Parts: sequence; C-alpha cells; structure tokens
Amino acid sequence: MTQALTDLAGRVVAVTGGAGFIGSHLVAALLKAGVKRVHVIDSFEYGDPRNIEFGPAEVEVTKLTLGAGVRDELLPRFENVDYLFHLAAEKHNQSIDNPLKVIDSNISGAYEVLAAACQAGVRKVVFTSSLYAYGRMSGPPFVETELPRPKTVYGISKLAGEHLCSFFQAKRGLQCVSLRYMFVYGPKQFACQGYKSVIVKNFDRLLKGEPPVINGDGRQVLDYIFVEDVVELTMRAMVMPISSEIVNICSGCGISVLSLTDLMQQAAETAYDPVFAAPDSTHGSSRVGDPSRMLSMLQYQPAVPIESGLRITLRWMRERRLS
Repeated sequence: MTQALTDLAGRVVAVTGGAGFIGSHLVAALLKAGVKRVHVIDSFEYGDPRNIEFGPAEVEVTKLTLGAGVRDELLPRFENVDYLFHLAAEKHNQSIDNPLKVIDSNISGAYEVLAAACQAGVRKVVFTSSLYAYGRMSGPPFVETELPRPKTVYGISKLAGEHLCSFFQAKRGLQCVSLRYMFVYGPKQFACQGYKSVIVKNFDRLLKGEPPVINGDGRQVLDYIFVEDVVELTMRAMVMPISSEIVNICSGCGISVLSLTDLMQQAAETAYDPVFAAPDSTHGSSRVGDPSRMLSMLQYQPAVPIESGLRITLRWMRERRLS
C-alpha cells in the first residue's frame, strides 16, 4: 500500500465532481485506502450515477450544482471533513457555448467551496486545475514557474481558481495545492461528456468497425497520463507536507495523434487507413508537461505506459458495450 493510501485511512473526505470520470476513480481509491467516510458532491450533469455504485454506507451523495450562493448548502457536507478534493467544474468544451455558466461554476463555485471549507474547518484542499491555465499551444514543456496566459474562458477560470486557493491560504490559513492536469484518459471517460477524448471517440469507431478519424495531419503532440496514475498523484498531493504549490500532473512524454492512433489500432487488432478530416484548433500544437516538480514533491513516477493504458481502456469500452 502506498503512502497516499496509508495516510488517508480513517479520514473523512469530500470530493466535488465525485461521480465524474476522474472523481469516481478517486472515490474508489479512497475507499480502498480505508477512509472513514466520503461525501460526494456532483451535479450529475456530466457525472454518471453508475460510476459511484460502490455499495458501502461510507459514501454519501449530494446532488448540487456549484455556483454563487451555494455555501449554505455545502456547509453541512463539509462538517467534520478532514480533506477536500475539488474536482467539479464546467469543462473546456462547455466554455465555448456557455462561458457565463463556466465562470459561475468554476470561479464563483470555487469561491463558495473554499469559503465553506474554511468555515467548516477543513484541513486541506486539493484543487484540480488544468493545462489550459498555461494558454500556449506550442513550445517547450510547460513549467509551473512560467507566466500563465490562458486564452480560453475555461483556462481563465482555472487560473482564477488557483488564485482563489492562494487567497484563502494567505487570508484564512487554508492549506491548498493546485494540480494542473494534462490529458487524462482511461475507463469511464465518455466521448459525449466533458472533454472530447480522441482516444474514446476513435476506440468507439474501431469497435463499430469504422476507421479512426484524425484532424489535420495528426502531428499535434499531447501529454497523456492514465487515470490511475492521476488518482495516485492527486492523493499524494493531499498527504504530502506541501501547500501553496502548483504542480503539473503529467507523463512528461508527448505523443503525436498519428502515433497514438497506431497504438490504438494495435490494441484493437485493426489495420484501417485513418480518415483525415479538416484541421481543428489543435493543428500544429505541442502540449507536454514538465514532470520535475511532480516527481520531486509527490515522489511518484507514473507507472502505466500508454500501451497498457490503451488496452485497459479498450477492454472497459468493450465490456460496457456488452452490458
């Protein structure tokens, strides 16, 4: 059992967004760690109730949409909570169509969550930020010390969340760590919800007997990290003696969409000629995280190689189609 699992045993924990892709994996890991109780708070707009069908009475679920004015509803859920993982957020794709909703959920909602955490006496908060806080689409690996220049409402909202964490730590003494997730993948991620995952969408096509689709020339580079590694790193951020930090959560290894598609076809045992569609906003991009601070502060090297992670994801998708 890792340090993250050992040190969480017996704690009372809250997870906003706990029915979502990453959040539900986190809740499962917390239960495995032997936490005393988990409060899941989720709007279920993107989260799936099936994701948290764990059974034990140690999980309490509250349906709540975050935004301005929800502090009084959050307070009873944060009573006696030791640790809070704040994952709930409107996503990048939603910010394009409904920016005001993203601002309300991700900025006003984050303020309400942090204020309620302070009022309830929560010991520490781990806030999940995003690579979109950096803003740039090319260049060397992202380093936490560089000046962020977000160019999307979603990225702006995540950077604002980081600043709110700093504010509550400085003014109220609330310990906070912000994690900038790169491209997380794995079971329970859906093509129709949250981020539009290239992996899920093209595995879905392969399972239907259709060729994968690649936008542009496929040379855009992304930093993929498997969800189990993300959960381990997220829990370590909570139990390690660090606060007031921003940490990349990444593999540190970029892979082109062309190479990714080849690995996916190997996993699926298919050999289609990809369909090349028009370039999208990712054309010519390279977004990879520098893992140096993560490795130093969280003392964990992601353990699941992309080949294994893809096979696990495909197996889950096959089983889900059959269920």
